[in-house]
Amino acid sequence: MKVTIVGGSGVVGSSAGFRLAQDNKVSEIMLFDVRRNLAEAHALDIEQAVVHRSTARVRGGGVEETKDSDVIVMTAGVPKRDVELSRREYLGANLPLVLGMMKPVVALSPQALWIVATSPVDPLVYLIRRAFSLPRRSVIGLNRNDTSRFRWAIAKTLSVPSTSVEAFVLGEHGDSQVPLFSSVRIDGERVSLDGEVMGKVRAEMAGFYSRWNELQAGRTAGWTSAESLGDIISSVASHDGRIWPASASLEGEYGLRDVSIGVPVKLGSKGIEEIIEFPLEHDERKSLEASAASIKEMIRDGERLLADMPGSDQI
Repeated sequence: MKVTIVGGSGVVGSSAGFRLAQDNKVSEIMLFDVRRNLAEAHALDIEQAVVHRSTARVRGGGVEETKDSDVIVMTAGVPKRDVELSRREYLGANLPLVLGMMKPVVALSPQALWIVATSPVDPLVYLIRRAFSLPRRSVIGLNRNDTSRFRWAIAKTLSVPSTSVEAFVLGEHGDSQVPLFSSVRIDGERVSLDGEVMGKVRAEMAGFYSRWNELQAGRTAGWTSAESLGDIISSVASHDGRIWPASASLEGEYGLRDVSIGVPVKLGSKGIEEIIEFPLEHDERKSLEASAASIKEMIRDGERLLADMPGSDQI
């Protein structure tokens, strides 16, 4: 399997390349970036770093070398200079950047599975599909980080190993995300969390974001994103049939249409094989509907941007 990482010299792109190379589940990793020299430097370093455990070929190159990719990860985006901005504020800058970088790559790998990690993930997945007329199975968005943080917060609150926690977050990869408290499991057993515990879990999650912003590190969560991307792509490569949280375009699932939103999906080599519908409590369903409404607002903003974008009719 060949994986191309667009934006491969950035924090998320280079970290994901390293994580994938360590797994030794894919044969080739291409780091593609406008900063080609930096991408090639990362590739040289990564390939040598994993020489004792992996046979994966890692290289940097130009757009022509992305040809015949099986999976393409979009990590390119404008630098997040203002930590106070929500992810949705980056749509205006990232939409034209992503579409511009995608155009030649799509033509060279028309059957590839696209994984979008650029913010804001959910509207970008929908708008990318529209711009390039891609089937919904072929484009997903990375939002597993939300689920990872939810599990981390539960484990911390309950003082249990994080590896024993099963839980999912649905909805927007952003402010309106929906933690599914109704389906939390510890060591495989369903647990019922009372209001006080749920409040503490929510506070842990909110506290993480506040602390991250206070640090003003000038970087995104590269290691968390790389771990998520590595797990998902390795799962696709090994055909293990596992279920992952991802932003996907819905066509009636969860009662929603014309929106891309975080849901559990089963992935295969060609992308989405099945969207899993979890039973939701009334408040969870209402929260998911509100999250979808928020994403649809961003999609409408993106559609207006597309209409005003020079050459958008030629994408």
